[in-house]
Amino acid sequence: MRKIYILIIFIIYILSITSDPILGDSLVFTVQAYNGFDIATNATNHFLYSNFLALIHKIIPFTNPHYLFVFISIIFSIGSLIVIKKILLLFDISDKISNALILLFGVSFTYWRISIITEVYAFYMFFVALFLYNSFKYLKIRKIKYFIKLSFLLGILFLIHIQSILFLPFYFLLIIENYESKTKQTLYGIILFLFVVCILLIPVFLGKHNFLAILNDNAYQDSFFNFNPYVIVKSFIRNMGFLIYNFLFFLYFIFFGFRKVKYKKYILFIFIPFLVFILKHNVSDSYVFHLVPYIFLLIAMGKGIESTFPNFKIVVVLMVPLFYFVTYKILEKTSIGEKIDTEIGFKGGVRYFFYPPLNGNPEIESFVKAYQQKKLKNIETFDRQYQFALEWLKIKRNFKNINSK
Repeated sequence: MRKIYILIIFIIYILSITSDPILGDSLVFTVQAYNGFDIATNATNHFLYSNFLALIHKIIPFTNPHYLFVFISIIFSIGSLIVIKKILLLFDISDKISNALILLFGVSFTYWRISIITEVYAFYMFFVALFLYNSFKYLKIRKIKYFIKLSFLLGILFLIHIQSILFLPFYFLLIIENYESKTKQTLYGIILFLFVVCILLIPVFLGKHNFLAILNDNAYQDSFFNFNPYVIVKSFIRNMGFLIYNFLFFLYFIFFGFRKVKYKKYILFIFIPFLVFILKHNVSDSYVFHLVPYIFLLIAMGKGIESTFPNFKIVVVLMVPLFYFVTYKILEKTSIGEKIDTEIGFKGGVRYFFYPPLNGNPEIESFVKAYQQKKLKNIETFDRQYQFALEWLKIKRNFKNINSK
């Protein structure tokens, strides 16, 4: 990947940072990591990520943790793009088109947003990219060292996010295809994978939580295990909206490129479990679960662009962030936009939902004030966030006092 594109994306991300953690997991991770290590391995703790942040803060304690943790997200996000570029080249997509696709992914709404907040997904996607690179490298040249690497990386992914269980059908396929011819080496990989995954069991043996807590969060259990056709259709429409908003007219090239993509069988063993999970896991922020499938969509796009638009100019990618800006500016002038700004202006309103950058969004004091004045809808759902917001304000004041001395 050309250094100029890395620099452009880095500058875009740096200029997009807000002054406080945003509400949700970002706020929780920031406060928890500031407070120290947490060995719980339940589904929402993201064991390796949260403790990595805590370690970094222990090493660099004199820096505002919000900016420190967001900078870590940016570094891992850019690292992910570099590895994804290697995956695209592995699928024989030209260097020119690969650079354009990486820039497109970097400025797509979801990836841009997860890159500038304290969230697990930038960190997670780096290791996903390494796992996929080693997986398809193994499929291409069949050297056992790549199977050992991908087995280890899959174990690491389980320590970061239990969503990684969706890779198991693909992993089992690799095992079945290679067990007879390379039994000993395959067993080494399986044992290494199981050894790393077993780290998740340590808190269970210590009585921190039960085994099932590793696999699911009770708050979302019903949304996944219940079957409701209406909910699935609604989820499909919402997730299609996320997909279209991320890639706009670039989706057109997928239809021409998919048939030219290699390793379709293996890709489907990854893509289908993620697709089922996305449709069944009925949560408002399901767009973050798209990130892994998006890598394969980029591959299909690349093949499509090469076959239908060989003279593709990378400057066309810049239409995507321009579209986000124009959309947000138009919407904020409408009655719908005004309603959104009135109801959730403390988050940033229309700007927050339709424009990836967060700089210029309201500070967290805006949420605290709205909560205290009981101006929030379903205010009881914000109780936990309010407590974390108060704790964050204490942390922020502490660092302001240190810097003022």
